[in-house]
Amino acid sequence: MKQDLKTRFSLRAFFATLLRPFMSKSPTDVPGLFSSGESRIDVTAWQTLIMSNPLSIQCGLKRAVYYKCDNHKQHEFLHLYFRHWNSSESAVAAVVIERIPKQDPRNNSSSSRLIHTSNLISPSASETVAEDVVHTSRQGSAFPQYLVDAYAPFTELCTLDFSPLACPSAAQISILLSAVNQHAPHYHLYDNQCYWFSFTVWETLKKLFPDCIETHSAPVDKRSHYCGFAVRKADSVEDVCRDYDARWRDIENEAELKKKADEANKQQVVVEIIL
Repeated sequence: MKQDLKTRFSLRAFFATLLRPFMSKSPTDVPGLFSSGESRIDVTAWQTLIMSNPLSIQCGLKRAVYYKCDNHKQHEFLHLYFRHWNSSESAVAAVVIERIPKQDPRNNSSSSRLIHTSNLISPSASETVAEDVVHTSRQGSAFPQYLVDAYAPFTELCTLDFSPLACPSAAQISILLSAVNQHAPHYHLYDNQCYWFSFTVWETLKKLFPDCIETHSAPVDKRSHYCGFAVRKADSVEDVCRDYDARWRDIENEAELKKKADEANKQQVVVEIIL
């Protein structure tokens, strides 16, 4: 079924190959991935944006990198690299995902945005909505400028590398991120903080798409640690995997029904022409 979804757009890839000499060096044909500028969008809106473009099913995840900030309460986030849907196009899209406590819309000062990770050591008495965010970069830029300004310096902890034939698509990643977000929509210091979000996405990726290579930058796993001490987080990987499987199965079933309906309409047109 997944192969059917991918081959549906083979004609697009064929024509793109023919037109490649006329294409710009920085493709902008997949908003939310390959676009002209930086953007910041929550995972639910990103899923809608990605799923609205059929080309996203062919934009495969090339590499995921796990980062930890050296300062800013040692915030953690993931950096994802996606291949362009046209295999002859060398461009790679860089996307950063992170969890932060949702900010008060009445306070838009730059200082408030830069210290949001202070909630890591100062839990709120009331429930705080989590803001799971997707940042996209300008073509040719490794990191969105917002993250450089807010978090640098940061350290690479580990990587996941995927082959072109065994990688999740951008569409699948968008569904996975929404499943993680909806599993725990609130930011909780002792269960569902930035450490939980990055770790859960990472481990779920490994479980759902096991044909990947994981490499650690240090012999000691520093993920989900603050000043050398392990930070408690909820164990949600199995639940998220089940939720993702159900969501993606629904999408495949919907695509199959649409395919059958299109084939039936074509057959009806042929019959009408013959008659």
